[in-house]
Amino acid sequence: MLIDFSFSNFKSFRDEQAFSMQRVQRFVDGEDAYAGISTVAAIYGANASGKSNLLQAFAYMRGMVVTSYAHGNIDSRLPRAPFKLNAAQAEKPTEFFAEFIAVDGLQYQYWFSYDNANIQTEELRRFNKINGKASTRASLLFSREKQEITFGPSFRGGRAQVKETIKRRTNALVLSVCAAAGIDVTQPAFDFFANEVRYYQASEFSVEESRIIHELQTDSDYGRMLSHLVRYADFGIESVKAEQVDMTPALEQFKQAFPDTADSEMFKPLFENGIGLQLQFNHLGEDGTMTLPIDEESLGTRAALAFFSLALENLSAPTVAIIDEIDTSLHPTFVKEIVGLYTDPATNPHHAQLIFTTHDVALINTAPSEERTIQPDQIWFVEKSKQGASEIYPATDLGLRKEENIGKNYLNGVYGAVPKPTFHEAFARIMAKEVA
Repeated sequence: MLIDFSFSNFKSFRDEQAFSMQRVQRFVDGEDAYAGISTVAAIYGANASGKSNLLQAFAYMRGMVVTSYAHGNIDSRLPRAPFKLNAAQAEKPTEFFAEFIAVDGLQYQYWFSYDNANIQTEELRRFNKINGKASTRASLLFSREKQEITFGPSFRGGRAQVKETIKRRTNALVLSVCAAAGIDVTQPAFDFFANEVRYYQASEFSVEESRIIHELQTDSDYGRMLSHLVRYADFGIESVKAEQVDMTPALEQFKQAFPDTADSEMFKPLFENGIGLQLQFNHLGEDGTMTLPIDEESLGTRAALAFFSLALENLSAPTVAIIDEIDTSLHPTFVKEIVGLYTDPATNPHHAQLIFTTHDVALINTAPSEERTIQPDQIWFVEKSKQGASEIYPATDLGLRKEENIGKNYLNGVYGAVPKPTFHEAFARIMAKEVA
């Protein structure tokens, strides 16, 4: 589980930003099933305010951990996107920090800074358990200043091997090198980023359809559960299957549009037999069951199916799902239902987390008599200054009352982080031909 995340000098974020999944006690009703750590966080803000950049910061941190050694060499440039609206700031290192609970049940603190070519600093600490309780002090596993590495007493493994590798690969993280070397003591921290953290762009939901086709084709338990869920989504769909269909017309169109790609070895088997797998939906109509191909289904239906699939996968383990623009092509009711899966211990037994950006105020537009989908301490805002620097802040910083209608106040600009549509007057002047 993610506890805290902070970063600086990344895209529209110039200064250090702090994001947390820790709950505020006055907004917790009854006993907290997740020990004070939230399973959801909703991020609101105007278009181009930096919401997506906040999620991408964590995705960049994950990518660095997973690929800095495995996919690079001594000359590799590091993937970096500093704040570019200030020349001096762009030259400074980018910094990432995360505090989390890994699959071994222990709490870790990990951070690093880097420029375009080298890792500047890096450190990993772990809170060991004493008599079954977590220590209040973190034990050092390793600390790094450029090429110099200091190992803590808890570190077990090939220290000399790691040091020698870092001398040659100054652009690789120690955590990544340890994973490649098979060092057990740091593996849970690496696995948190490699296996538990998952980044999605909701607008690219069609990517999930290939996985759905595979699961349905192999008649897996996952595929059967997904088909079962679709029946309860009020789409009028009885079942969904992966069927072989004649892809010749679609393939010919593809070949005309992308001749070089179509001639590649990867597509050769498909063009030879013209047969492919496609999702087929069985609808119950007046004359019985009718089968419709996926291209005759609405984008809303396809998006809902993809999100059902993601929810099934991510709720089956202690994952951290990061989704940009979750409300893309989804009705607010479905967004609310998906979020509700993460807040209910019955559907989220592994304490999986969902962090998402949205414009859907239905999640926070709650009358006093209604039960909230998400609480005030699970809401974050992003706002951009006139100088182009983004800032994140929690709703709890605004002195909210527990019964406050956050959605209504947000739309009225009470909390900031909303568009300022001053373009209306400018548009009127254009239409009146006052502007050339």
